Amino acid sequence: MKPAPFEYHRPGTSAEAADLLHRLGDDVKVIAGGQSLLPIMNMRLAEPAHLVDVSALPELRRTVTTAEGATYGAATTHMMFEHELVPDVTNGLLSHAAAGIGYRTIRNRGTVGGSLAHSDSSAEWPTVMSALGATVHAVSVRGERRIPVPEFLLGFFSTALDADELISAVTVPRIAAGTRWGMYKMARKPGEFAESLAVVQLRDTEGDGPAAAVWLGAARDVPVRLERVEEAIANAPASGLSPADLTDPLAADIAADTTTASPHAGHALQLHAVTVHRALAAAERAPHAA
Repeated sequence: MKPAPFEYHRPGTSAEAADLLHRLGDDVKVIAGGQSLLPIMNMRLAEPAHLVDVSALPELRRTVTTAEGATYGAATTHMMFEHELVPDVTNGLLSHAAAGIGYRTIRNRGTVGGSLAHSDSSAEWPTVMSALGATVHAVSVRGERRIPVPEFLLGFFSTALDADELISAVTVPRIAAGTRWGMYKMARKPGEFAESLAVVQLRDTEGDGPAAAVWLGAARDVPVRLERVEEAIANAPASGLSPADLTDPLAADIAADTTTASPHAGHALQLHAVTVHRALAAAERAPHAA
């Protein structure tokens, strides 16, 4: 199928893009790589009257690094993270996550801002950026506001962006020294959206062993921090646990009904437990961040 007719706009600056969004009203979409938006338009599930193309804006491809972390322009592509054409302040997590996104063509064109704006918890960036404590920069004619990623993602295909705002950048804190990370993705085949996606960070603490931060994607409409799982794995190495040991706390974290007789629900819960267990094991094997 082909998309419905639309008017194409190619602003020269992010300020011009924001002005276009303000003037054109609700019937407008921002496009960068187009890897999420164009298939939806081709299926006529979205029929915007206007497209504002921000893919060539220099400020949306810029990366600024500091001692605290890095700010990546929203049009930074997955491929640029994968091959470390931009600095990776996460000891390799950004590069690893990007390498598992879609296929080569998708990674060449798809962007980090576009993925976050699409807000699909089965995709890599919503869960990874939530786990890293990243912040979205949203700009409009009113100025800029900064929104923590967990507050930015409201649900499937739903974000905290106002109709006349666009994502200009994402700030990622530098991973702390002594931190190890692990990520594991379950999918039907490489490159597809996740059926389950876990990110684990283990941070060394004095005397009490490593403190864990565990995030899970593809289980609910937004990524979920697994606080009860974190409690369950405190001072317990992955080698001493099985996925079954994680099932009950995980079910509580994602509000899963363990009393249901549904084979699908039981399989999904087991799948998430295995994913978290494998991400935890990967984190324990990983080198510490310097």
